[in-house]
Amino acid sequence: MTSSPLRRTFLAALSAAFAAFVLPAVPQAAQPGISLSADQKEAVRRVEAYLNGITTLQSTFFQQSSTNEVAEGEIFLSRPGKLRIEYKPPAAILIVATGKYLSYLDKQINQVSHIPVEDTPAAFLLSPKIDLGPDRVVYHEVVQESGTIYVTVSDRKDAFAGRLTLVFRTQPFSLRKWSVTDAQGVITDIVLTDAFFGGNLDPKLFNTPEPAAQPARD
Repeated sequence: MTSSPLRRTFLAALSAAFAAFVLPAVPQAAQPGISLSADQKEAVRRVEAYLNGITTLQSTFFQQSSTNEVAEGEIFLSRPGKLRIEYKPPAAILIVATGKYLSYLDKQINQVSHIPVEDTPAAFLLSPKIDLGPDRVVYHEVVQESGTIYVTVSDRKDAFAGRLTLVFRTQPFSLRKWSVTDAQGVITDIVLTDAFFGGNLDPKLFNTPEPAAQPARD
Protein backbone atom coordinates (compact mmCIF):
# COMPACT_ATOMS: atom_id res chain seq x y z
CA MET A 1 0.00 0.00 0.00
CA THR A 2 1.45 3.30 -1.03
CA SER A 3 1.28 6.33 1.16
CA SER A 4 -0.75 8.42 -1.30
CA PRO A 5 -3.83 6.13 -1.45
CA LEU A 6 -3.60 5.59 2.29
CA ARG A 7 -3.50 9.32 2.86
CA ARG A 8 -6.64 9.75 0.78
CA THR A 9 -8.27 6.88 2.64
CA PHE A 10 -7.26 8.36 5.99
CA LEU A 11 -8.71 11.75 5.15
CA ALA A 12 -11.95 10.08 4.12
CA ALA A 13 -11.92 8.09 7.36
CA LEU A 14 -11.32 11.15 9.48
CA SER A 15 -14.06 12.95 7.62
CA ALA A 16 -16.36 10.06 8.31
CA ALA A 17 -15.45 9.94 11.92
CA PHE A 18 -16.92 13.22 12.98
CA ALA A 19 -18.92 14.96 10.31
CA ALA A 20 -16.67 16.52 7.73
CA PHE A 21 -18.33 15.73 4.45
CA VAL A 22 -16.68 15.01 1.11
CA LEU A 23 -19.19 13.14 -1.06
CA PRO A 24 -19.41 13.01 -4.82
CA ALA A 25 -20.05 16.32 -6.57
CA VAL A 26 -23.83 16.10 -6.52
CA PRO A 27 -25.75 19.32 -5.76
CA GLN A 28 -27.47 19.37 -2.39
CA ALA A 29 -30.81 19.82 -4.18
CA ALA A 30 -30.46 16.18 -5.22
CA GLN A 31 -30.08 15.24 -1.53
CA PRO A 32 -33.13 16.84 0.11
CA GLY A 33 -32.90 14.89 3.35
CA ILE A 34 -35.76 13.89 5.61
CA SER A 35 -37.88 15.47 8.33
CA LEU A 36 -37.38 13.84 11.71
CA SER A 37 -40.08 12.40 13.89
CA ALA A 38 -40.06 13.05 17.63
CA ASP A 39 -38.34 9.67 18.23
CA GLN A 40 -35.70 10.41 15.61
CA LYS A 41 -35.03 13.84 17.09
CA GLU A 42 -34.53 12.20 20.47
CA ALA A 43 -32.06 9.72 18.93
CA VAL A 44 -30.08 12.60 17.39
CA ARG A 45 -30.12 14.42 20.73
CA ARG A 46 -28.66 11.33 22.43
CA VAL A 47 -25.97 11.03 19.76
CA GLU A 48 -25.00 14.69 20.02
CA ALA A 49 -24.92 14.59 23.84
CA TYR A 50 -22.81 11.43 23.74
CA LEU A 51 -20.25 12.91 21.33
CA ASN A 52 -19.99 16.11 23.36
CA GLY A 53 -19.54 14.03 26.50
CA ILE A 54 -16.40 12.32 25.18
CA THR A 55 -13.33 13.68 26.95
CA THR A 56 -10.78 11.02 25.96
CA LEU A 57 -10.79 7.99 23.71
CA GLN A 58 -8.21 5.28 23.13
CA SER A 59 -8.93 2.51 20.65
CA THR A 60 -7.53 0.26 17.99
CA PHE A 61 -9.38 0.38 14.69
CA PHE A 62 -9.85 -1.59 11.50
CA GLN A 63 -10.34 0.32 8.26
CA GLN A 64 -11.55 -1.03 4.92
CA SER A 65 -12.58 0.71 1.73
CA SER A 66 -14.74 -0.40 -1.16
CA THR A 67 -11.55 -0.42 -3.27
CA ASN A 68 -10.24 -3.21 -0.99
CA GLU A 69 -7.66 -1.09 0.82
CA VAL A 70 -7.26 -2.37 4.36
CA ALA A 71 -5.41 -0.83 7.31
CA GLU A 72 -5.23 -1.02 11.09
CA GLY A 73 -4.02 1.37 13.73
CA GLU A 74 -4.64 3.20 16.98
CA ILE A 75 -6.53 6.40 17.71
CA PHE A 76 -6.13 8.64 20.76
CA LEU A 77 -8.42 11.59 21.38
CA SER A 78 -8.39 14.23 24.09
CA ARG A 79 -11.18 16.78 23.65
CA PRO A 80 -11.07 19.57 22.94
CA GLY A 81 -8.09 20.01 20.70
CA LYS A 82 -5.93 16.88 20.62
CA LEU A 83 -5.87 13.84 18.34
CA ARG A 84 -3.38 11.13 17.39
CA ILE A 85 -3.91 8.46 14.73
CA GLU A 86 -1.11 6.02 14.00
CA TYR A 87 -1.31 3.28 11.41
CA LYS A 88 0.32 -0.09 11.95
CA PRO A 89 2.93 -1.41 9.46
CA PRO A 90 3.11 -1.74 6.53
CA ALA A 91 1.44 1.66 6.56
CA ALA A 92 3.80 4.46 7.54
CA ILE A 93 1.48 7.27 8.57
CA LEU A 94 1.17 9.26 11.80
CA ILE A 95 -1.29 12.14 12.28
CA VAL A 96 -1.22 14.40 15.34
CA ALA A 97 -3.47 17.39 15.96
CA THR A 98 -2.76 19.72 18.84
CA GLY A 99 -3.39 23.41 19.21
CA LYS A 100 -3.89 25.15 15.87
CA TYR A 101 -2.22 22.61 13.58
CA LEU A 102 -2.63 19.06 12.35
CA SER A 103 0.69 17.39 11.49
CA TYR A 104 0.86 14.55 8.97
CA LEU A 105 4.06 12.46 9.09
CA ASP A 106 4.74 10.17 6.15
CA LYS A 107 7.45 7.90 7.54
CA GLN A 108 8.04 6.32 4.14
CA ILE A 109 9.46 9.55 2.75
CA ASN A 110 10.36 11.02 6.16
CA GLN A 111 8.34 14.17 5.61
CA VAL A 112 5.94 16.16 7.82
CA SER A 113 3.16 18.44 6.59
CA HIS A 114 1.52 20.96 8.93
CA ILE A 115 -2.05 22.05 8.18
CA PRO A 116 -4.28 24.45 10.15
CA VAL A 117 -6.75 22.30 12.09
CA GLU A 118 -9.59 24.56 10.98
CA ASP A 119 -8.87 23.52 7.38
CA THR A 120 -9.20 19.79 8.14
CA PRO A 121 -12.00 17.38 9.07
CA ALA A 122 -10.49 17.19 12.56
CA ALA A 123 -11.82 20.68 13.36
CA PHE A 124 -15.33 19.32 13.85
CA LEU A 125 -14.18 16.58 16.20
CA LEU A 126 -11.81 18.75 18.21
CA SER A 127 -14.10 21.72 18.69
CA PRO A 128 -15.45 22.39 22.19
CA LYS A 129 -19.01 21.73 20.96
CA ILE A 130 -20.05 19.17 18.34
CA ASP A 131 -23.19 20.36 16.56
CA LEU A 132 -25.58 17.99 14.78
CA GLY A 133 -28.43 20.49 14.75
CA PRO A 134 -30.61 21.06 11.66
CA ASP A 135 -28.82 24.34 10.92
CA ARG A 136 -25.57 22.37 10.59
CA VAL A 137 -26.57 19.12 8.89
CA VAL A 138 -29.11 17.53 6.57
CA TYR A 139 -30.51 14.25 7.87
CA HIS A 140 -30.76 11.33 5.45
CA GLU A 141 -31.45 8.44 7.81
CA VAL A 142 -32.05 8.04 11.54
CA VAL A 143 -32.88 4.46 12.47
CA GLN A 144 -33.14 2.66 15.80
CA GLU A 145 -33.24 -1.13 15.72
CA SER A 146 -31.90 -4.11 17.67
CA GLY A 147 -30.05 -1.95 20.21
CA THR A 148 -28.33 0.11 17.51
CA ILE A 149 -28.76 3.69 16.24
CA TYR A 150 -27.76 4.63 12.69
CA VAL A 151 -27.48 8.32 11.82
CA THR A 152 -26.65 9.47 8.28
CA VAL A 153 -26.07 13.18 7.69
CA SER A 154 -24.45 15.65 5.30
CA ASP A 155 -23.27 19.24 5.61
CA ARG A 156 -26.15 21.66 5.07
CA LYS A 157 -23.87 24.54 4.00
CA ASP A 158 -22.01 22.63 1.31
CA ALA A 159 -23.82 22.13 -1.99
CA PHE A 160 -21.39 19.31 -2.80
CA ALA A 161 -21.51 17.74 0.63
CA GLY A 162 -21.09 14.06 1.31
CA ARG A 163 -22.74 11.64 3.67
CA LEU A 164 -21.55 10.33 6.99
CA THR A 165 -23.08 7.37 8.79
CA LEU A 166 -22.43 6.97 12.50
CA VAL A 167 -23.32 3.69 14.20
CA PHE A 168 -23.91 3.53 17.95
CA ARG A 169 -24.64 0.69 20.34
CA THR A 170 -27.28 1.71 22.89
CA GLN A 171 -26.50 -0.68 25.78
CA PRO A 172 -24.22 0.84 26.88
CA PHE A 173 -24.35 3.83 24.55
CA SER A 174 -21.11 3.86 22.56
CA LEU A 175 -19.73 4.68 19.12
CA ARG A 176 -18.88 1.47 17.28
CA LYS A 177 -18.44 2.30 13.60
CA TRP A 178 -18.63 5.02 10.97
CA SER A 179 -18.66 5.17 7.17
CA VAL A 180 -18.04 7.87 4.58
CA THR A 181 -18.16 8.14 0.81
CA ASP A 182 -15.41 10.24 -0.74
CA ALA A 183 -15.43 12.46 -3.84
CA GLN A 184 -14.77 9.45 -6.08
CA GLY A 185 -17.62 7.45 -4.55
CA VAL A 186 -15.30 5.24 -2.50
CA ILE A 187 -16.88 4.04 0.74
CA THR A 188 -14.59 3.75 3.77
CA ASP A 189 -15.68 1.84 6.88
CA ILE A 190 -13.92 2.25 10.22
CA VAL A 191 -14.65 -0.08 13.13
CA LEU A 192 -13.40 0.69 16.65
CA THR A 193 -12.09 -2.32 18.55
CA ASP A 194 -11.36 -2.41 22.30
CA ALA A 195 -12.42 1.24 22.66
CA PHE A 196 -11.85 2.84 26.08
CA PHE A 197 -13.40 6.18 26.98
CA GLY A 198 -12.56 8.58 29.79
CA GLY A 199 -9.09 7.39 30.80
CA ASN A 200 -5.92 9.40 31.29
CA LEU A 201 -3.69 9.77 28.24
CA ASP A 202 0.03 10.51 28.21
CA PRO A 203 0.46 14.14 27.03
CA LYS A 204 3.50 13.01 25.02
CA LEU A 205 1.15 11.20 22.63
CA PHE A 206 0.25 14.61 21.24
CA ASN A 207 3.76 15.97 20.72
CA THR A 208 4.18 17.36 17.21
CA PRO A 209 5.92 14.68 15.11
CA GLU A 210 9.24 15.44 13.48
CA PRO A 211 11.09 13.68 10.64
CA ALA A 212 13.56 11.06 11.79
CA ALA A 213 17.14 12.29 12.13
CA GLN A 214 19.27 11.35 9.14
CA PRO A 215 22.61 9.58 9.75
CA ALA A 216 25.63 11.84 9.46
CA ARG A 217 27.61 11.53 6.26
CA ASP A 218 31.31 10.94 6.32
